[in-house]
Amino acid sequence: MAPSDPAPAPAVSVLLAFRNAERWLPGCLAALAQEWAVPFELVAIDDGSSDASAAVLQRLCRHWPAWRWRLMRTAPAGVSAARNRALALARAPLVALLDADDRPMPGRLAQPLAVLNHHPELAHVHGAWWRMDADGQAQQLVQPWLEGAGFTLREALNHKAVLPSAWTLRRSALEAVGGFDPQLSQAEDVDLLLRLASAGFLGAWLDQPLVRYRVHAEAASQQHGAQVEGLLQVVERHGAALPPAEARELYYATLSWTVWLAWSRGDGALAERLLAECGRRCPWPPVRRPVHLLEVFARSAARVGQPFEARTLLATPFWSRAVELLQPV
Repeated sequence: MAPSDPAPAPAVSVLLAFRNAERWLPGCLAALAQEWAVPFELVAIDDGSSDASAAVLQRLCRHWPAWRWRLMRTAPAGVSAARNRALALARAPLVALLDADDRPMPGRLAQPLAVLNHHPELAHVHGAWWRMDADGQAQQLVQPWLEGAGFTLREALNHKAVLPSAWTLRRSALEAVGGFDPQLSQAEDVDLLLRLASAGFLGAWLDQPLVRYRVHAEAASQQHGAQVEGLLQVVERHGAALPPAEARELYYATLSWTVWLAWSRGDGALAERLLAECGRRCPWPPVRRPVHLLEVFARSAARVGQPFEARTLLATPFWSRAVELLQPV
């Protein structure tokens, strides 16, 4: 049973939006409870679950003090709307985002709280994360700052490095930019990152992994067709604020990464469709295009710990088709 501590004003509101997460909630909440020394509140939104998610959460939290948690059940509206509902209920000046299929690590709340309390100029901080498989086995440590990812508009457009479960923000900053865009079901986190950058809010990296990010077939990020469409829409929208030549290069960098994403997930038809768009959009001369795409494939695979052998790819019919599609239209 949790300690019968008094009801202080929470320092951090943990925003947990979920749908059909009964499989993941026990591990997620058990890990979150390791941060009990931090006066956090859990604001959970059940976004139209058809399973027993709400009952599982209620059972797991029933021994928590009443001020520590609240649950709202709603009709399905999407992750952006659900997070916005959680934000409207939050009482703390800081909000920590969390997805039910991820697992917070020790320090998930304490470290961002300490940094944001010590640096009032920062509006948000973001930690590193471990990628893990569906069974919870760690696979790859992700430290985006090592590749130059950052929080200015140009840095954010170039790298688009954001994982909600490792992200802590001042509630005032999140409210100032209008929260998440409820029209977006994919790349809503990238869109928020870019709106914060455009509004001049400062962010920083924490050199510490804060969460284990679960990669599994049910995750929204595995819906790669919709993910690609949403991401390209967001990048094109925000790239309009930059000089045209720079915006074109940044868009193409994202477009070429989506080719790798589709190819790595076995969706050859989507990869070819995106390659045709690359042929129309590429800012590089024809001789440079295949080399650049090969570099993108190698770098993207290394980022997630996937093996990649260039000679093997070059011998495939896919690569022959890629070279053909990359030529100017």
